[in-house]
Amino acid sequence: MRNLFIAFLFSLLFCHFNYSQIGMGEWRMHIASKAIDVASGNGIVFAALETGLLEYDIEANETSVWNDVNSLSDINVSCIYFDEYSQSFFLAYKNGNIDRIKDNLVTNIPAIKLAEMQGDKNVYSFSSKGNLVYACTGFGIVVINSDNNEIKDSYYPTNSNEKVQSIAFVQDSIFALSPSKLYKSSLSNSALADPNQWKVDVRVPIQTTNYYQDLQSKANELYLVKKNSAYGFDSVFHITNSGLVQKAEFGFSLEILDFKIYESKSLLTCYDGVVILDNDIAYSGSNSLFDNHYIYPQNSILLDGDIYEADNVYGLIKFSIHGNKQISSIGPPKNNFFALGGNRETIGVAGGIIHKTGVAGSSAGAYLFKDEEWKLFDKFNQNAWTNREVFDVSSISINPLNENEIAFGTFSPTPISISYDASTISEVYDPNNAPFVGDIDDKVCVSDIKYDSKGNLWVLNGFSLNPLKVLTKDKVWKEFSCGSSVSNKFSGKISIDKNDNKWFAVLDEGLIGYNDGGTIDDVSDDKYIQLNTGENTGALPSKNVSAIAVDLDNEIWIGTPEGFAILYNSESAFDGVAGEYNAQRIKIDFEGNVEYLLGETSITDIEVDGGNRKWIATANAGIFLLSPDGLEIIESFTKENSPLISNNIVDLQFNTKTGELFIITDIGLVSYRTNSSEGDSKYEDVIVFPNPVKPEFNGVITIQGIKYDSDVKFTDIAGNLVFQTTSNGGTATWNGKNLKGEKVTAGTYLIWTASNTEKGRKVGKVVILN
Repeated sequence: MRNLFIAFLFSLLFCHFNYSQIGMGEWRMHIASKAIDVASGNGIVFAALETGLLEYDIEANETSVWNDVNSLSDINVSCIYFDEYSQSFFLAYKNGNIDRIKDNLVTNIPAIKLAEMQGDKNVYSFSSKGNLVYACTGFGIVVINSDNNEIKDSYYPTNSNEKVQSIAFVQDSIFALSPSKLYKSSLSNSALADPNQWKVDVRVPIQTTNYYQDLQSKANELYLVKKNSAYGFDSVFHITNSGLVQKAEFGFSLEILDFKIYESKSLLTCYDGVVILDNDIAYSGSNSLFDNHYIYPQNSILLDGDIYEADNVYGLIKFSIHGNKQISSIGPPKNNFFALGGNRETIGVAGGIIHKTGVAGSSAGAYLFKDEEWKLFDKFNQNAWTNREVFDVSSISINPLNENEIAFGTFSPTPISISYDASTISEVYDPNNAPFVGDIDDKVCVSDIKYDSKGNLWVLNGFSLNPLKVLTKDKVWKEFSCGSSVSNKFSGKISIDKNDNKWFAVLDEGLIGYNDGGTIDDVSDDKYIQLNTGENTGALPSKNVSAIAVDLDNEIWIGTPEGFAILYNSESAFDGVAGEYNAQRIKIDFEGNVEYLLGETSITDIEVDGGNRKWIATANAGIFLLSPDGLEIIESFTKENSPLISNNIVDLQFNTKTGELFIITDIGLVSYRTNSSEGDSKYEDVIVFPNPVKPEFNGVITIQGIKYDSDVKFTDIAGNLVFQTTSNGGTATWNGKNLKGEKVTAGTYLIWTASNTEKGRKVGKVVILN
């Protein structure tokens, strides 16, 4: 269809909303601009994104994003609809939850989500008549009274054997379309909850191979979309007294996603364009290009002569005779999140996925986030990947000596790729130019990668004889033997300690430590150890290690599906005898019983912040923040007590400069601005915010960019001590109160810092307005 579409000529315009860094203790959700539905009303266009909403105010030409963190009641959006009677938007989620949005107020209608029933609760579409809004679901029709937001009734035309795709009204009749049949009944029938009160409309043939998708009414006439199992053979039909009459016959194929009828025109949203139809449902025109690129529509609407298209790649696009433009949120390029990597200000996200026994074939690629901008790396925008098989990008590492050097690891025939300018892949490695051995399809499993302090790239190559490999800073590949017990097995994560020792996980074999003696070229002085669950060979909680972290004291924190442990003597372990390099578990006294801290909680990741505190990610209990020694649980973040969107945490990564913690969950990416950051002994970039502090501000005043573990004092201009604290890494906070807990008066306050052993220095000031 693309080649036969009439394309409009236009220029690309961007409308950005303010997506600036968040304040201390605040959360934000990172949503891709991938739009799945669109609706308009009251001068507002809402594009439903996969995990939120993009709002576009037409007159103000402004956009904003709604999500589970800042406003909405749920995640995983399914559709959106504007109801003229109530002047409200109805937003549905795949679990049946519904939000009503009116005058910027969200009212949750959770009845379907909370209903104790089996089956598909997804809401596929909405329709309305009078004060009633009809939600078409996987089990039937749910009727909502828009006057009071209550469920009035539920109808079961298919007896819950099929989903209801859409409904339409003709005079006193209500029609419900399932994939195979059209049902009808009378609106005046008070027993529509009874499936027997619905009759199959014999004008519409029952489908067994093909299926029906959409139903629309116009001037008491019904039209439906019939999907053909063969690609490109979909059709629009007029339902007449004698049966179906095909409409919208074109000289090109149709793969229809949505159908809407307006007073003077109709729209067909197709897989690769938007088709405009006239009053007779005949071809009038089409859009298939934007900025000389193909569009990927999911739905579209007609508003005041303009077309607003929900696009799978470009978000929200407006097509107009006055000029076309992209109206999009600033977010990650895609909603695929698997693993994180980073170095100071740059966050890397691996979008692919790696399995223990095989590939997933994900082409999501990877993304970089720096200075509030996202950058995509995938096979469509990287020439080095164009003619290669590159999928399942599962790890990212950034060279600490050069933040523009980014390495990507995959489970594919192209296992390692490197960018030297943080923009373009310029070097790739595979079995032809590196010591990799692929399977019968040439796929190589790289489970994790990490640069060391000298700029060498260490690679963990699963299912190989020697899983530990390195690409030296001089571009020479080497591999190392770590014993037969770890050969040809699936590998996991790798971490490098402050002495450049390598620590990595192997499935069912515990944790491996490797010491190269500081000489990569000379293996004669190399040593390795293996920690497992044996009483004298590691004493790990489990033989499967899922998280490895090196803290500021060079202690190795080891997470497993059955709790965590700590290797305190990491350096001496390589020369230790059996039992001398066991990991230790923290014990606490709980109600008279001695227990392991966090018990057998499944640990998925461990990150260390600038204050040496430990952030523990779990598979089902959210995130725990532990004190530097791990003896105290400082905070616990769950979906129930915070804006965290899920308790199933996949991976964590710090922006060490700002202290923002990026969190991959099983349903999306969020971040949280912690009160800790990396210390800076040179005080080159000290920031105090907010400054000035306005009367309505109720948060904490933050000073960032100071030396690790500093004493911080706040004084008035006369030098009188007002408040003092100790920094978490390079960050300290003040609640604006004096030592007595009283709110300080308006004025200018000086900030002094010093380490515990050095003389103090003035590093900033803050103005408080009361």
